[in-house]
Amino acid sequence: MKCSVDCDCGRHRAKGQKRDPAIGRKISASKMGHSVSAETRAKISKAFLGRKQAPEHIERRAESRRTHGHAGKTKSPEYRAWDAMKQRCLNPNAANYDDYGGRGITIYESWLQFENFLADMGTKPEPKRGYSLDRIDNDGDYEPGNVRWATWSEQIKNRPNFDPNKAKPCVSGCKCGKHA
Repeated sequence: MKCSVDCDCGRHRAKGQKRDPAIGRKISASKMGHSVSAETRAKISKAFLGRKQAPEHIERRAESRRTHGHAGKTKSPEYRAWDAMKQRCLNPNAANYDDYGGRGITIYESWLQFENFLADMGTKPEPKRGYSLDRIDNDGDYEPGNVRWATWSEQIKNRPNFDPNKAKPCVSGCKCGKHA
């Protein structure tokens, strides 16, 4: 449905009027989670003043929160792990896509819905900060039977080039030359 000529919903610009590119960049930055100053947030709020979301979009977001409760304002550790898995495998713009999706690593189709992933994997063991997703077969896909919640040390031992006889570095990325 198109708005009438005298609509004041805030979604439209006058004919020939261009959007301020600086506002567009700031809006994009805030949507991607970058920190923005209070002054910038005020400009973004002003840019969106009077705009309304489509009712079906509002309902879809509300339904998503009611469904599993993990994707609200503060996302659960399980939801963040699931989302990171999807980014690695499905988003060619993700920093580590080449190591996952670029190598052909895929996600079990049912797991594209968070509820199904959570039902199969369950919640992270405690302490939640100590565990992340690990594929048991590093060349296998993200699918039931090949994914587990694992500690960092378990994941390191699961690397193809892991050698338990090598000395451990004194700190991450150590270049002191004392280690094999």
